Amino acid sequence: MLANWNLKILATDVSPSALKTAEEGTYSQLEVNRGLPINLLMKHFQKTGINWRISEPIRAMVSFRPFNLIGDWAFATNFDIIFMRNVLIYFDLETRKKILANVRRFLNPNGAFFLGGAETTLNLDDNFEIMHHPEGVCYVPKKTTSAH
Repeated sequence: MLANWNLKILATDVSPSALKTAEEGTYSQLEVNRGLPINLLMKHFQKTGINWRISEPIRAMVSFRPFNLIGDWAFATNFDIIFMRNVLIYFDLETRKKILANVRRFLNPNGAFFLGGAETTLNLDDNFEIMHHPEGVCYVPKKTTSAH
């Protein structure tokens, strides 16, 4: 289904060690057991000793860069999907609002924004609406209507 798509993934973190781990693309059995269906594990990973390594075609789609969410987003372009799972919980209210404003600024109008299960945009940024899916929820920019 995605064979003809030109997928590019930008992986960011403020922690150099977290980025290094992600770039290596090697995960323990415990890590791959946490929510990764067996069919996707077998399709996109190879067993290397006691660990699992993500396949080269997927690794080739990913670029890594250090990034602090409360810093300058000057590098950002428009994104179709943004995942920010279990990140906002570490920031105070005003910082969350600033981060969400940047997400909204760089998320394509038809894009989707995913947060962790304990996070929300409610009471932080009214410019997102919740979309429910069978396996969870995401946030999308509210559609603006133009007055005639």
